[in-house]
Amino acid sequence: MKKNYELLIQRVKQRSNPNAIDESVLLEKSFSAELKGLYDKKVLVYIKRAMQGVEPVYTSNTLVAGDKVKTQLKNLYPKLDYKYQGSVPSNTHIRGYSDIDLVQIGGGFYAHDDRSNFITEYQKPNLSQDQKIRLCEVINGAPYLGNSNEDLKKIRLNAEEVLTKAYKEVNILKAKSIEVNLTNPKRMVDVVTASWYKSVEAVLSANDYENGIQIYNKEKNHRLNADFPFLKIHLINKKDSDVNGRLKKMIRFLKTLKADSDIEIDFSSFDISSVCYNIEKIKYYDKSYDALVHVLHEELDRIAIDSVYRDTIQSIDKSEHIFRDKPEKIAQLKLLLDELKIIREDLFKDSLVKRFLS
Repeated sequence: MKKNYELLIQRVKQRSNPNAIDESVLLEKSFSAELKGLYDKKVLVYIKRAMQGVEPVYTSNTLVAGDKVKTQLKNLYPKLDYKYQGSVPSNTHIRGYSDIDLVQIGGGFYAHDDRSNFITEYQKPNLSQDQKIRLCEVINGAPYLGNSNEDLKKIRLNAEEVLTKAYKEVNILKAKSIEVNLTNPKRMVDVVTASWYKSVEAVLSANDYENGIQIYNKEKNHRLNADFPFLKIHLINKKDSDVNGRLKKMIRFLKTLKADSDIEIDFSSFDISSVCYNIEKIKYYDKSYDALVHVLHEELDRIAIDSVYRDTIQSIDKSEHIFRDKPEKIAQLKLLLDELKIIREDLFKDSLVKRFLS
């Protein structure tokens, strides 16, 4: 069934430009000219807008909101590490009024891969002296004598007190984060409390972005399994740079299809990003924005019908398989594929008309 592209275009514009700023001022001239050149080809306008990033004026205000909350927390705990995670720092968000995740990370202790893994790595040849020193720091490190969960609990509770005094709308009931709603700029900041996690790879490379975190759960008073959000951001940025921005275009496009669907599709941003990241660069590094629709259709269709291939697909940081033993997730991907098929069919019809008239 052909979609109402006038309505869909308005939805995209409202998300990416919620203040309805004059687009002649807001948009880059090149992008604005490309949109005008499409005339009445509404499906192409929708695709192009859906792939476009949120205008910098909105993203900058989101970061301003995050920095305001960060300042409050740094006054309380100046020695903690503060990092942003999620779709805003990777520029794969699709809403002007995007939420942002701020992680406050306790630096007094850290967890790490099994010590035997570090010993095994240390015994390998061709390591630099600096690598050996860093490995030894973990191998010979003294156990933390404090109570790590209680330390994180204190950090979390103190953050709740400070933020509830500083802001009117603060939700402290969530187990994994504090939700802070700012009015100037109007944004929501999710504050996560965590500790560092060091993998063998991160210690060898000494790249900060390879370090993981373990998020603190207030309800259960414990830390979750290690996650590597900063590595994901780095890998997305690196691959997107290699393909001249096309990876993020595909991620934003699928997120937009999900947001604009008349049915609820339970396929997360994490899943969408992982599926897009998995596509080989050679398949799309030189493709036009409309050709990327066909690339995505081919990929999602293969995932839907080829169980062997489907089970190989991993998250961006290789920490988990996206579909293996998760039949409910396959069903949700097929719903997203149905939305994509409609767009692709309308795009194909538009192309036929274009060829006929030319």
